[in-house]
Amino acid sequence: MKGSSDLLRTDASERQRQTLEHVLSEATAAKNKSVPVKKVAVAAARLESAQADVASSRETTRLLFISQDATLLTQTTQSLDGYLNLTDVFDEVHIVVLQLGLPVRNPVLRLGANVWMYSVSDTSELRLVEAAKQTIMQQMEFAAGFRADLIVARDPLLCGYLALWASRTYSRPAQLHVTEDFTQKAQFKKYRYPRVMSLLSHYVCKRFVSIRTTTDTLTEQLKKAYPHIKDIATLPRFYNFAAIAQGDMYFDIKQKYTQFSFIILYVGGLQHNAKAFQAIDSARNLMRSPKVGLVIMGDGEAATELSTRAKMLGISTQVVFEKSTADLYSYLKSADVLLIPDTDEQSDELAIKGAAAGIPIVMAQTETRLDLFTEGESALFFQNDDSIEMSNQMKKILNDLGVRTLLRHNALERVAEKLHEDPIAYKLAYRDSVEAALFSTEDSN
Repeated sequence: MKGSSDLLRTDASERQRQTLEHVLSEATAAKNKSVPVKKVAVAAARLESAQADVASSRETTRLLFISQDATLLTQTTQSLDGYLNLTDVFDEVHIVVLQLGLPVRNPVLRLGANVWMYSVSDTSELRLVEAAKQTIMQQMEFAAGFRADLIVARDPLLCGYLALWASRTYSRPAQLHVTEDFTQKAQFKKYRYPRVMSLLSHYVCKRFVSIRTTTDTLTEQLKKAYPHIKDIATLPRFYNFAAIAQGDMYFDIKQKYTQFSFIILYVGGLQHNAKAFQAIDSARNLMRSPKVGLVIMGDGEAATELSTRAKMLGISTQVVFEKSTADLYSYLKSADVLLIPDTDEQSDELAIKGAAAGIPIVMAQTETRLDLFTEGESALFFQNDDSIEMSNQMKKILNDLGVRTLLRHNALERVAEKLHEDPIAYKLAYRDSVEAALFSTEDSN
């Protein structure tokens, strides 16, 4: 009976393999066309995502990504970084997403012609890991062998552990992507068992032979922490900053607010916890001169409260509120300084736009910004929530034309050194960086 069971499983797997080959052959012909998210039942998806023969003649790599990023479940583009369309780079992409919580409605999604995503949920970390193992075996293991050529973990915790397991189980190379500084113990406070996660991170990191990070700073930290790992590098990053730097300015903020000779620009959401409150508090020390103005651009329920705060501080005539606009670049190009007290990803992108527009920037520290900019050369930094330091840094720009000129010149140059702006070159660089794991070998200790 055991032999019959194996034979039936082999035949089913072969049918699945043939199904996927048919799907992929059709997808290749329409590779450049956009593909809407397709929700399918598990049984049907198993047929659609059935795996082809391991001995493939394709020129590109078939990847298995393992991630805890739940936002991937609602993403309609085939991208992990917001810019890179995975269908243009890799032959097949399979993404396993781990979620602590109740099961999702659609555990299997086909995101593109050659991109599949499988969500795994449980309320326990241990059960979640076991469920993920079962999903990987069911979706990726067939009679012809294990489908993926390369396994990529998107964090050094549960994802990294699963990638190591799959790498050893199926004799496939694996690469670890680290997007947070897990060498700092403070990173683990958000987890239920901080010490366990800290130990797990170290256990996982030191066992990979290929690691990629999102910043040069993090790359250097990991090289120091794990000197035996020879293949540690920063993933290529893309931003079309040239389109901003060379764009037209349709609006001059100085012509609209002729009463000001120096304008501070803040851009962000105006919620009740908005950093715009901090911006007003720190800018008031510069507003002893009526020629200094603060333009706050954004939308939110706290706009009235912010206006009241400006009145209480006696600077209401120098604080101007504007709605968000599509023509942000004109504001960036014509204001005197961009103030960024926020620390989220949107404000990181705002900093890049500001650098491309050539506006001097005073901003809170984040890992991404510290990696892209140099204090005193291409930007001015302050410790998060330190209004006094923020105010002092803005004074430097207000009182010193030389500092403003230096920051305007160096910011774009610095960012251009760090980011790719050619989409084709970026795709090739990203693919080469990931596929380098195929050639990494473990260093003997």
